[in-house]
Amino acid sequence: MRLHRSRGFIGLAIALAVILAGGLLGTVAAGAAPPPQPAATGDGPVAERVGTTDVRAITAKGPRVLSNARTPNETAPGAKEEEKGEGSVSTSSLPRPSPANRSLVSRENHRGWEGLDHADQRLAAGGNQFSLEPPDQGLCVGHVSPNGPEFGPEVVESVNDALTFYDASSSQFTPAISLSEFYGLPPTIDRTTGRFGPFVTDPKCYFDADTQRWFHTVAVISQNPRTGALRAPSFVYFAVSTSAEALGSYFIYRINATNRRHPNCPCFGDQPLLGADKYGFYISTAEYDLDPFGGNFNGPQIYAFSKAALESGSIGPVVHKAGLTHVVRGRTTGTVQPAISPNGVYETANNGTEYFLSGFDCLAAEACAIAPGQFNKITIWALTNTKSLTTATPNLQLTLKDLTSEVYGTPVPQRQRPGPRPLGRSVGEPLPVVEANDSRMNQVVFADGLLWSGVNTVVAPGPRDGIAFFIVRPSVSGGQVGGTIRNQGYVAVANAFLSFPSVGVNGAGRGVIAMSLMGPQHFPSAVQIDIDRDGVSGPVEIVRSGFRPEDGFTCYEAFGFGPACRWGDYSASVAGPDGTIYSATEFIGDNSRTALANWSTFIWPQKP
Repeated sequence: MRLHRSRGFIGLAIALAVILAGGLLGTVAAGAAPPPQPAATGDGPVAERVGTTDVRAITAKGPRVLSNARTPNETAPGAKEEEKGEGSVSTSSLPRPSPANRSLVSRENHRGWEGLDHADQRLAAGGNQFSLEPPDQGLCVGHVSPNGPEFGPEVVESVNDALTFYDASSSQFTPAISLSEFYGLPPTIDRTTGRFGPFVTDPKCYFDADTQRWFHTVAVISQNPRTGALRAPSFVYFAVSTSAEALGSYFIYRINATNRRHPNCPCFGDQPLLGADKYGFYISTAEYDLDPFGGNFNGPQIYAFSKAALESGSIGPVVHKAGLTHVVRGRTTGTVQPAISPNGVYETANNGTEYFLSGFDCLAAEACAIAPGQFNKITIWALTNTKSLTTATPNLQLTLKDLTSEVYGTPVPQRQRPGPRPLGRSVGEPLPVVEANDSRMNQVVFADGLLWSGVNTVVAPGPRDGIAFFIVRPSVSGGQVGGTIRNQGYVAVANAFLSFPSVGVNGAGRGVIAMSLMGPQHFPSAVQIDIDRDGVSGPVEIVRSGFRPEDGFTCYEAFGFGPACRWGDYSASVAGPDGTIYSATEFIGDNSRTALANWSTFIWPQKP
């Protein structure tokens, strides 16, 4: 999730009922033993292995089909999360960025394909799902197609709340599998009994080219099985493949994120972010309390694991770095993004190093409420001595350094082209604007000795939204991380809005920034721009044009949401084994309509 407005709500792909989905966590995976249930008064171990899952076994079971699944009678909306809006600190005196506009061209990518959409996720698990938006895009690419190497690598896509398996030729090997099924949990909502299962959200995935293993993560919050009320315990579940094959079996692990000994807890870990280096696998979360939900913020948390142990089926030693709130002039962040590698080349100096980047997008004194105005600093972090994760007594050192950057600022709601809106018209509400959320750091890639990332930012004139990107050269000296910004810049298009960038580059430092575009003349579309170590070049390319406006339930006050639609909360862009960049982002397609939402995703390859 992503705490909406208040900056906490797990980037929620909120379920319509805002009875997001609930219940005590149950059995793990197809054929696996059920996990132990933690006592109500304690947290249990920091992390543990809870079972295994097998993609082919799940697919072979087949769904339990509901006859009315495509046009379901949803649970009536309940009390929605409190929206705090932007923080009360006065707007920064830094001016809004005013970059030169890039030209916009239509270059439909005919090698791409429409990925999972709202109908797919809603109908997964026999329809025992909620209507959810936004999708929260996960994508990972590696190994080789089950059909043979001539069909390219395997491609795994994950959204709220489903995943599926393709190859680079767009062959799809499984139907949409619910994330609850994949992790062996009860369904989000059993539409026969009316009982709630766990709320599952914020999927991410990664293929480790070094060890040829797949990683997948989600946030999980328990709920009352009868009422759907959120309650402890909360977890981060993650899966690690047992082989190089994405379609095979996985070890299932979980982190207990309840952390009752922390201030204002029991808590949950918002929007788990994943990364890896030579020796470790890393998950970063933002910790908020469960009651009042998202009312208190305990800062970022970083969990570090031995990659080798996880890949062998053991939890191994666990290092938890807690309460990492870093404040500059009243600003902080909950998003400390760990780096991933496109080709398995990691920083092995300092006995192993994992880098992170973060921005300053929220207010420390207001439970990480969105910070208004502009700012001009980012932070580089480093965990060193990560090779010690392979020992029984790991000793990791975490340091950080602020870097003065170009100015970036909180984005404004995005405008979209008018068009058919059956849901909006049915409730008599006008064309909605679309959220761009905030200016937190997005996906970070360590490639060609550099760190690559980007943020949403307001730009002038307008106001409208563009992208600020950063290319950082990291360093560690005397145990202290440092860095210099090798390149930075903006991407903006006249009379249009850009949002949710993912910088995807290969080992040579060449690739694209993938993102969404919309505006008064544009339905929400998938776009990209070329990037290398010298910055961006060429026009912004529309790789798949949108067909209609965003018209989901979160757009409208009649459903307890609105007046702005949820969008994002993130895209994905990763390199395949041959250096081709595969990207995925949200857009509005022509065949994803259900009664309550119409979002789609588009996946496309691009050879730099």
